[in-house]
Amino acid sequence: MTKSQQQLLAEIQQQQAELRARLDAEQETLTHLAKRLWAQQESEKAKLSRELHDGVGQLLTGLTRRLHGVSGDYPELRELAELAEMALADVRQLSRLMSPTILEDLGLQPALKWLCRSLFEHEDMHCRCDINIQGQVPDDVAILLFRITQEALVNAIKHSEATEVSLSLQQHNQTLRLDVADNGQGYDKLSIEPGIGLTSMQDRATAFGATFNIRSRPAQGTHITMTVAL
Repeated sequence: MTKSQQQLLAEIQQQQAELRARLDAEQETLTHLAKRLWAQQESEKAKLSRELHDGVGQLLTGLTRRLHGVSGDYPELRELAELAEMALADVRQLSRLMSPTILEDLGLQPALKWLCRSLFEHEDMHCRCDINIQGQVPDDVAILLFRITQEALVNAIKHSEATEVSLSLQQHNQTLRLDVADNGQGYDKLSIEPGIGLTSMQDRATAFGATFNIRSRPAQGTHITMTVAL
């Protein structure tokens, strides 16, 4: 190789190194912006949750008490009071799901177990929950895992027609692996466009450098896996 060829090769390698550095910097910037976006969304959810609890929730509480106080021997008013109680319970449940204070107060493991109980208590499905993590999970990673799990379980309830759903979160050294699987109808990934929920899960995982995978076939259920480094 001549001296001019060596010089040209060195210039090409230098350009490639500079391009890689620029791409890495741009990727880091996009990741930072994505995390800020998710954090902003969580902040908005927390604000709306408080408004639901303090606004609509308080109004429904007052309405329920008034209806119970005047219902007496009027069946119609008793029915209205029961409907108000149901609406109040739904608002409280929605408020807790939008901004799960249990995640901040008690940590990820109790929050995920509460999520399973609250989502499946009125469903004709059984949810198995197996969580094995050590120590404290960083707040942003905990929120990521909670939201991915929430979306996956809601999808299973709405679309899978399953009888069994399993949630597993296991820690291996400094890596957490989340698995959500069901024995439902599954689907053909090649013939169905991913919905907003699946796209949102993929985007969240990407923002945190996590790996995200969905395995599904017709009549063979769906299995969602995500691994994220601590």
